Amino acid sequence: MKNKYIKIVTPKGVAQYPWLSSPDTKFSEIGEYKTNLILNKKDAQDIVKSIEGVREESMKLAAEKSNGKKVKQADAPYFDEVDEEGKPTGNVIFKFKCKAKVTTKSGDTFENKPTLFDAKGKPMLNVNVWGGSEIKVSAELIPYFTSMVGAGVSMRLRAAQIINLIEGGSNSSGYGFKEEEGYEHSATQSTEEFTNDAPTEIPEDKDDF
Repeated sequence: MKNKYIKIVTPKGVAQYPWLSSPDTKFSEIGEYKTNLILNKKDAQDIVKSIEGVREESMKLAAEKSNGKKVKQADAPYFDEVDEEGKPTGNVIFKFKCKAKVTTKSGDTFENKPTLFDAKGKPMLNVNVWGGSEIKVSAELIPYFTSMVGAGVSMRLRAAQIINLIEGGSNSSGYGFKEEEGYEHSATQSTEEFTNDAPTEIPEDKDDF
């Protein structure tokens, strides 16, 4: 499976705790771009099937490397959503992430930022995606094995399509305002042509197969 990772594109779902515009550096100096995605179970079926297929393959590869030792299976990168009472909501939450910086085998380092597109497929620049936005996610399924965590699969975030944007500071309802007749602001977003000089092939993490 080396360098032949399965690529997925999710159905439209709801972003939860997104870090798509800037990396989260709370637990890592390098930082991570990441987001959870909430899908209803019906829409989630095909994605779950793809993930489970790679998890099975990851267990087989780990068994070959462990010289007959028992292999533990790591947690899946998704889980059922529950409400405040712990009851299933009928939704599934998927976890996507990628390192904010990647170092190639030659020692070169480049920023590994996911590309953001609008609903029409045009690149989006200088946008701050907040939780509650409706998005689709493009990712790679990466099998891994470590003695501590076990054999599993992670979902490497590559891009996101923003179907319905909720942007920081753009929602006045949180301040108690309601819609009124009157002045309506119109802002034009940048439509500069997107370029990416980073290598198209992302180097493997140390724990990848």
